[in-house]
Amino acid sequence: MPDVIVVSDGNEEFDKLVKSLGYRISYHIFWRGKINPKYYISKGKIEELKERAKEIKAERVIVDGILKSSQWYNLEREIKLPVDDRIKLIIDIFADRAKSREAMMQVEYANLKYEISHVRETIHRMRLGEHPGFMAGGEYEVADYYEMIRRKMAKIRKELEKLKIQREERRKRRREEGYILVGIAGYTNTGKSTLLKALSGRDVPIEDRMFSTLSTRTSKLGKEKILITDTVGFVDNMPPWLIRAFEPTLEEIYHADIVLLLLDCHDDPEEFRKKFILSLDIIQSRVRGKIIPVINKIDGCRDIKEKIEILDDLSKPVLISAKNGMGIEDLIGRIKEEMKIAKFYAEVEKGSRAYEFIMRFGRVTNVYGVEKMKMVFEMPEHKYRELKRMFDENSTGNGGVLKKI
Repeated sequence: MPDVIVVSDGNEEFDKLVKSLGYRISYHIFWRGKINPKYYISKGKIEELKERAKEIKAERVIVDGILKSSQWYNLEREIKLPVDDRIKLIIDIFADRAKSREAMMQVEYANLKYEISHVRETIHRMRLGEHPGFMAGGEYEVADYYEMIRRKMAKIRKELEKLKIQREERRKRRREEGYILVGIAGYTNTGKSTLLKALSGRDVPIEDRMFSTLSTRTSKLGKEKILITDTVGFVDNMPPWLIRAFEPTLEEIYHADIVLLLLDCHDDPEEFRKKFILSLDIIQSRVRGKIIPVINKIDGCRDIKEKIEILDDLSKPVLISAKNGMGIEDLIGRIKEEMKIAKFYAEVEKGSRAYEFIMRFGRVTNVYGVEKMKMVFEMPEHKYRELKRMFDENSTGNGGVLKKI
């Protein structure tokens, strides 16, 4: 387990991120002062860092901040150790979690975009007459490496664009098959994978670590015509370009009919509000469907009333414990309510247009008869209106028996 020194203001979430990658935090340097334009931290903290790094034989320094390429360069040169900032740490965590081809490409693209600014800084330093030692080569070799990164990024963009078209076609096909698309969004480690398992009954791998889900996972909600998709979690202080690098994953949220915005009831009210606002900022302007706030882990939770009030401006939240199954039926009911799914009765001939329409867009709960069929089914009301037009046109040959129950 590599020993690292963390430079932060005591942020517990950042420590969890560091540890989730398998690092052992051997020393903390507390930093909440004015940012030093040259090094990010003060000269005094740099001296402390150098002394402690030598004493504990640290292998790396990780800074809870977003370093400019010049600050990264100066800091590494001063302390003679690899330096990572918050962005690099998150990219490395994503790389560790990536399993699918698409996720791996997204991570590689983000890493190359991060690296290219450092290469530019190295070229700049060389032209000023400095000798950074990057790749143990000269300016031309580093410049060639820079061009290679640009070509690789362009190639990945083209590949991701092809996959985007495939995803769009898949979503279109699912809607044509009558499915309602529901996405689960929220901060990392709020229990999104546990909720997917509770809703679908699918044996979803659940890990107690941050960003355990990087690729999307889609499952059917029991016998309902509803598909649930779990996506990557959010985290504080991610620059817009890094969020955009993982937009292919977030597209499943943006294009969903319903988005379940999951929040952790065990967070204190201030943290709860912060994570709610951050999550909403990422998705609200892009989401096409209805956002339903969901408070998870309500068992043993305090301040529930205060947390409900925080969400009231968006919508009335659903209270659940995904782990224990509490409130799951209420959540399914809320999804149906928001999608205006109601129960209907029809008499149709098997094989008729109306019959095929019901089988495609509805969920049949009861059926009687063989040829002349009496059916009880659930269906979104906007689809029911289409069905009713079929009956009104009297093109089904079934006598027009259709009603809402």
